[in-house]
Amino acid sequence: MLPRPGLALYLAPRQFPFVLIGGVIAVLGYWSPAPTAVAVMTAFLVAFQVKGKILTKPCS
Repeated sequence: MLPRPGLALYLAPRQFPFVLIGGVIAVLGYWSPAPTAVAVMTAFLVAFQVKGKILTKPCS
């Protein structure tokens, strides 16, 4: 994904303990036959809250 003028992405960690998230990610890798990339992306979306905002006036 390329950066786009006028698009802001905000990442905020969720309020789960990271030890719990790490354990769930490790179990997901063993339990699911999904590829590693899918497990990592799912873990990222569980660990962080991602928000996108389209700005009316692009930042320079």
